[in-house]
Amino acid sequence: MKNRKHTSLKDLAQALGVSIPTVSRALKDSPEISRELCAKAKALAKEMNYRPNPFAMSLRKNAPRIIGVIVPDIVTHFFASILNGIENMAIANGYFVIITTSHESYEHEKRNIENLVNMRVEGIIACLSQETTDFSHISALKDINMPLILFDRVCLTDQFSSVIADGAQSAQMATQHLLDNGSKRVAFIGGANHLDIVKRRKHGYLEALRENRIPIEKELVVCRKIDY
Repeated sequence: MKNRKHTSLKDLAQALGVSIPTVSRALKDSPEISRELCAKAKALAKEMNYRPNPFAMSLRKNAPRIIGVIVPDIVTHFFASILNGIENMAIANGYFVIITTSHESYEHEKRNIENLVNMRVEGIIACLSQETTDFSHISALKDINMPLILFDRVCLTDQFSSVIADGAQSAQMATQHLLDNGSKRVAFIGGANHLDIVKRRKHGYLEALRENRIPIEKELVVCRKIDY
């Protein structure tokens, strides 16, 4: 397959025999440019199938209006639905979204954050990987005034905004529902035990057992990294 060549402002400028800034202003109908040149520039842009690069344009204006998102994966329904909501809201407010995945890897997560910062995004929305136990790459964002919102799997909640469900109450209600419907031995299967969301869910599960005076069986409580 041949590489697709995108027409650039440089290509238009060379074809018209003018500078890149001149052709850029001509495409925007700048009063500094003659009507004749503006018309020629637009006609040539259409002929050569020129499409403005919004990312490059935003960087030149030093106002990217881009939000970076980091999720563990894009396969599971939960993260796919979250991404859909983020993108819809971003577009409605004039922002672009760059989506990256950590693949549940701490190293990938760190690299994604570095890349998004280097791309000068205006903010980052992230869900931690199951491997993440060192939060230095997260706290470093505070030093450069990079806005960050964490969701579901969070950390450093005293430094950054976060969006979380009430995992304790949800797990307690789910466990109680099973007990009310005749279950005698209810197991808990969570993700990595160090994750805050797993701790909250396990707490709710154990609380339901205690309230029903059911002995806690350690073999029924499983907390380890989940592979999707």
